[in-house]
Amino acid sequence: MKRTAATLIAAATLCATAALAETGRYGTWAPPGSSAPPASASASTENLLTDLKSLVDAAEKAKAADRVFLQDLRDLMARYSRPWTTSILSDDFRDGDFDRNPAWTLQSGKFWVESGYGLRSRAEAGQAQTAGEPRKVSKEELAISILGAVLGAKAQNGGGQAAPAASAPAQGETARLTTRAAIPNAFAMTSELSSWSDQGGFAFAVTQGDAGAGYRLNYIPKQTGRTARLELLRVTARGAAVIETAGFDGLEDQKVHTLDWTRTADGRMTVSVDGKTHVTTRDAAFRDAFTGLELSNTGADVIVKSVTVLGAR
Repeated sequence: MKRTAATLIAAATLCATAALAETGRYGTWAPPGSSAPPASASASTENLLTDLKSLVDAAEKAKAADRVFLQDLRDLMARYSRPWTTSILSDDFRDGDFDRNPAWTLQSGKFWVESGYGLRSRAEAGQAQTAGEPRKVSKEELAISILGAVLGAKAQNGGGQAAPAASAPAQGETARLTTRAAIPNAFAMTSELSSWSDQGGFAFAVTQGDAGAGYRLNYIPKQTGRTARLELLRVTARGAAVIETAGFDGLEDQKVHTLDWTRTADGRMTVSVDGKTHVTTRDAAFRDAFTGLELSNTGADVIVKSVTVLGAR
């Protein structure tokens, strides 16, 4: 039987009311104009969620309710609860650098703080080698070029037209900036950013250790005939695997947008842009805390105005 949100809320309210009845603690109704200050909506909601969680935990332990129903209740609580209250990392780059408070380390490419805007990274996709910049040629590349020349000569001698030599695609420049931070397994990352190009891609990642294992959130700008995309990936020693992807209008209006990425203790992750949720999924591959945050850019032009990470209690 399909359970609607209204049904779950009604059931939750009944459970909470029953719990209050058992303890004999009923709230006192105060008429309009009375001097008793009403409880704030946020405090009331927090108290209700706390009581409801205790009831769900007890029901699950006693096997007093359907397990699917209890999970639905937990999902409902997760949507109304924000357990991320502990500040882990915060940087708005107003100090003009990224060397301290917190200290970021430039691993490759180029990041700089643009006054009045924020942290900027502009990387060229498939950047061509400029004149005057000698590049070392490996033995493999030399062998391939000689083989190509020989095959081309044979094709011409045979009377046919030689196929044009296929040039290897230029490798795009990747800019990487990292910082060490003790990020709990349940976290909330918020970033204000703007995109100034429809090329390449930009990513945030929470990582474990120096190998880069963890979760990565890719933003791929809107290109001709395509929508912009958000990709959530799991990165392990075996490689990267896409967990969830979603298309949306994109950020290429040169305005500041708010990106929110949250993860709860049970592995539920959501990604939203300007308050609208685009990605909702669950993955429990990583159960330990993360040790760092990484920003990476391949061929995009992005300005990060601020980035904040909160941890759950």
